Amino acid sequence: MKNTLIILTAITLFLSCTQQKEKTFRIGQKSVTFVDESRDRPLLTEIWYPTLDNLTKKESKENQKELFKTIETIPNATIPDEKFPLILISHGTGGNRFSLTWFIEKMVKEGYVVVSLDHYGNSTFNKIPREFVKWWERAIDVQYVLTNILNNTEIGTKIDTSRIGGVGFSLGGYTNIALAGGYVDRTIRENEKSEDREMPAEFPKTDEIIDFENDSLIVSSYNKYKDHVKDDRIKAFFVMAPAIGFGFHAKEQTNKITAPVFIVAGKGDTNTPIKNNAENYHHLIKTSQIHLFDKNVGHYVFLNEPTEFGKEVAPSITIDKPTVDRKEIHEKTLKLALDFFKSTL
Repeated sequence: MKNTLIILTAITLFLSCTQQKEKTFRIGQKSVTFVDESRDRPLLTEIWYPTLDNLTKKESKENQKELFKTIETIPNATIPDEKFPLILISHGTGGNRFSLTWFIEKMVKEGYVVVSLDHYGNSTFNKIPREFVKWWERAIDVQYVLTNILNNTEIGTKIDTSRIGGVGFSLGGYTNIALAGGYVDRTIRENEKSEDREMPAEFPKTDEIIDFENDSLIVSSYNKYKDHVKDDRIKAFFVMAPAIGFGFHAKEQTNKITAPVFIVAGKGDTNTPIKNNAENYHHLIKTSQIHLFDKNVGHYVFLNEPTEFGKEVAPSITIDKPTVDRKEIHEKTLKLALDFFKSTL
């Protein structure tokens, strides 16, 4: 009788584990705009979450001119009644909340809720010169969105608040380091090279003359927020090709960082060269780990896979070196991220 009970228990556990493994999440998607009235900043936000709803096939639109491949989602799908870890994503300068859907797709299917947002004034279709250099305000964007997500009666109740992680690419990498507790020194140093602060290709054309070093709006914003954006609700940070390393010179700027930080970059990155960025951050952040891809891997490899149209019209951000398979780099990066968050959240 005792042996029979043991066998039945083992079978029940086996079936339970098998059913759990067979649970296949699809991707639910909701769009919302939060408005931070204190800073007059609308924040377009995308919420991606696990769902068991079935995907309804849509007719493909003809003549779509997409730069990057898209993913299949179910708008306004239902979310299972359970608790999920949360990932917050910050895009690169001049990017947008859809820039890292390759990353979002995998994380949601693995059981994460993912929230991505457009940073006001520094996104693809909303470019304001001053916002391109008020880097620290991006962290406040993330904080504001996080607060609103957790207060949301539908999504917020499904979040495991002890398991919140941050992810960022390029300037979004810096954004996450700021959220972790690092603060940037925006003053120009005597030995600093001018090319370190060249405006990115995404910087908007403007006839306005702005003294970026002394502009009152930029300076007052920096003085108010520079070292007040650490967010202890976020427990771990995964950053890809982080930027703004030229503004980090001393460990005093990162000594408030206690959460684990994982840095990924390519040795062939000419936009944010690893010596002054990824490796510099790793040297200054005591809780960091780093993984570097080889010398052929550049900066924009961490964007979505391109379409043929994208390669034609925007080769600088869609075409990698011949020996680099962007999909393969994505897969390796995702494994690093999943292992990291599994051990830290």
